[in-house]
Amino acid sequence: MKYLLCKYYFLFILLTSYSIAISQNETANWYFGNGAGLSFYEGEFNVLNDGAIIAPAGCSSISDSNGDLLFYTNGETVWNQNHETMNNGNDLAGMVEHNQSSIIVPNPDNENIYYIFSTRSEIGNFLPIGVFYSIVEFSDDFPLGNVIEKNNLLINASGERITATYLPEQNIYKVLVLSREPYSIVFGNPVTQDPAINTFTFFDVTSTGVSLSESQTSEEFAVSNAGTMKISPNGQLLALADSGDNLITIFNFEAETNTISFYKYINTGLFGQPDIFPYSLEFSPNSEILYFSSMLEESTSFLYKFIINSQDTANDKILISSSPMIGFGFLQLAIDGKIYISNYSLIDEEINKISTINKPNKESLEECEYEELSIDLAPNISLKGLPNFVTSFFENRIIVEDDCVSQSFAFEIGSYTSIISAEWDFGDGTTSNIISPSHQFNEPGEYIVSTTANINGNTKELYKKVTVYPLPNVSSGLTLSQCDVDYDGISSFNLYDYSLYIENSENEEFEITFFNNYQDAVNNINPISNPNNYENEYNLEEIHVRILSERGCLTISNFFLESNYFSLENIPTTYVCEDSNDILDDLLGSFDLRVIRGGVIEQFSIPDTSTLTFYETIEDAQTQANPLPLYYVANTSTIWIRVTTENGECGGIGSVNLVVNSEIELNIQDSYQLCDIQDNPILDGNSSNNTWNWSDSNGNLLSTQRLFQIPSSGDYNVTVTKTENGLTCSYSKNFTVLAPVIPVFENISVDGTTLSVSIVGESTYEFSLDNQTFVGQSNTYTFQNITPGVIDIFVRDVYDCEQSISTQFSYIFFPKFFTPNNDRINDKWIVYGINDNLYKKAEITIYDRYGKRLYSFTLNTIRHGWDGKYNKILLPNSDYWYKASLIDKNDNLIEKSGHFTLKR
Repeated sequence: MKYLLCKYYFLFILLTSYSIAISQNETANWYFGNGAGLSFYEGEFNVLNDGAIIAPAGCSSISDSNGDLLFYTNGETVWNQNHETMNNGNDLAGMVEHNQSSIIVPNPDNENIYYIFSTRSEIGNFLPIGVFYSIVEFSDDFPLGNVIEKNNLLINASGERITATYLPEQNIYKVLVLSREPYSIVFGNPVTQDPAINTFTFFDVTSTGVSLSESQTSEEFAVSNAGTMKISPNGQLLALADSGDNLITIFNFEAETNTISFYKYINTGLFGQPDIFPYSLEFSPNSEILYFSSMLEESTSFLYKFIINSQDTANDKILISSSPMIGFGFLQLAIDGKIYISNYSLIDEEINKISTINKPNKESLEECEYEELSIDLAPNISLKGLPNFVTSFFENRIIVEDDCVSQSFAFEIGSYTSIISAEWDFGDGTTSNIISPSHQFNEPGEYIVSTTANINGNTKELYKKVTVYPLPNVSSGLTLSQCDVDYDGISSFNLYDYSLYIENSENEEFEITFFNNYQDAVNNINPISNPNNYENEYNLEEIHVRILSERGCLTISNFFLESNYFSLENIPTTYVCEDSNDILDDLLGSFDLRVIRGGVIEQFSIPDTSTLTFYETIEDAQTQANPLPLYYVANTSTIWIRVTTENGECGGIGSVNLVVNSEIELNIQDSYQLCDIQDNPILDGNSSNNTWNWSDSNGNLLSTQRLFQIPSSGDYNVTVTKTENGLTCSYSKNFTVLAPVIPVFENISVDGTTLSVSIVGESTYEFSLDNQTFVGQSNTYTFQNITPGVIDIFVRDVYDCEQSISTQFSYIFFPKFFTPNNDRINDKWIVYGINDNLYKKAEITIYDRYGKRLYSFTLNTIRHGWDGKYNKILLPNSDYWYKASLIDKNDNLIEKSGHFTLKR
């Protein structure tokens, strides 16, 4: 990236010079959020509940070189160490909504003078847009501080990013602001334009006051107003988060020469979700890792880390955590070497906890030890901000890694400049005057290590809490005993049983490796390949073991394998019924191993302090692998029982035979159908059984014989027993007996000369019209060439179970003509299919074409027909009309009319 830089130089305030020391203790007290506070005084961490601050976002705190609180601010109000508003401490120019609303910078040579730099991006409260500073002075008249100058305008250019660092060789502080290009260096000029935010402005804070050092404007670089800017603790990098875009920019930074040059970008978006904008960022203490928070449309917050100088071509951000409910706000490094993260609610609820990254110098996600919502601030509330500090306050620090008690701790002092001398107190009663000493602690625990260092002629008190991890603790020379069941001194061992002897008060997971000799254990080569099923080579074989804790602490120890003969013999066989698992005929049984265990305890007088466990194989019993449940379902088989003594040794192993008795045979169906024309069936309870109890649905015992004839329809039960291996097993079967079925005619219909009959029943049927010849084998049949009249229909069950049925069907036919010429063919007009079996009443009347009534039939005379005469006089050839009215046996009225022809 190229930068077109315009440089401005200006000099401001003159002050009297004093020589003071600068240390990390300036950041010992934090106040932020809604009354929240933290203390890091002399290496001890404590939550403070005495703060008066209300800071939605940006804020800043300052303590003296001893770590005692001086004052804090949200950019608008200044509170003193008594948490009261400082004299003249109201109405500063900062905007509390800014991520970096303010920063406090001490005068490098006067411990009574401090400068509060404030950022403002909107006109209001009679203040213009711009960057301001106010001066706080401590004096005999104002021991709690006094704001002696307020809201001095430095540049009339808006921007909310501000940070600072210290140059020890020059004994000045550099304050860096990112803003729009200043409209004029002259204070008070009106704002007439709104250019891009692309200008870095340096201010020098020296013993004489505040001065503008230089401004650099780039025509190719521009960001939004919102975001955060931080200088790395080593002063060599500058990171810039743009909350209006999905980019973080890292620059090379040289404060001595006011030089900023592009180094690399970090894209904070994700594939398919590019609009994830960064909010805050922070460097690790060693300046090699950048942590940042980001937000997706106010719906999901993210926390990432980025390895700055990674050589991996695929180097990308690493997700630490994400949440749709908890926002990750401002990130701030503390003097204890941890990074603290403010948390706020995304769902309109108060949050009184913040998160920590305990080891931010570690590259791996696991080793950096991120703890979400780990610091409880209650009753105070966390919002978006944490205090903004001069980043070089964190360079003067004790550098050491937590380690194991067996290791030598290498202590260094981090500093921008040369260290002349150091006096160390390791917190365990020992001291050193070596500038970079090594020290080995004798006991695990936490120690507050301090040093009084002379850095470039200034005395600085530095503190560091050091954690010394314990080694895995286990006694050497222990013996793992195993039961020898065949007198050869060889057994199978689960070497991991040794882990029971490792002290584990913190519930750690140890990495345990076993070896056949000590040298292999030391060199970590040739480990035993099957430790969970290891067969000893000889009795009292020595095994060596490496025990590595989660913290990487190593202990090498040894133990012995002893195989002794302890056999549990003649344990009685256990029998169960074949259906004891509630499933019939699967050849499996359910064994209650508690009963067997109780019998073994009584048989061998095993003490209550021992444990009895069951296994499928002797190998499992010896290695204590795959224990069986106390309710065990199996077929006929042999299992193994192991007695483990109070001290974990094998107290005996024996086999247990499990036998599932043969299944009970009972061939009884779920239901039976009684027949109308057959005897009721006789059921057989099977001769292989010993007893039979037949009962009805009321529990009344009907028979105890093997054979049982069903008396009638209803619900019944049979319970049979069978005694085998001294165990009587029973089986019950419920069954239903159905009453005889009487089929019924479903439908009878005629179509021309075709007669169709259908039956409802439970069997297969034959059909007949004369009760002699039967046809068909189904529940329907169709007869052909049917003549009109009353038709008799007969149906019978082909299996002779259901009773036969019959009915008459009326096939009524009104002839279209007749020929009364005495040739005995159609001599009368007769209506067929009507009789007194099917009808209660019948009346058919014949009329001539003029409606004259000529003749009528009744149910009794219909079979005689009409001979074509009226009053014994032959009627002429012609058409005649009829009207029929019928009432059947079900009182249904049937009416029909029509005409026919008389031909002579």
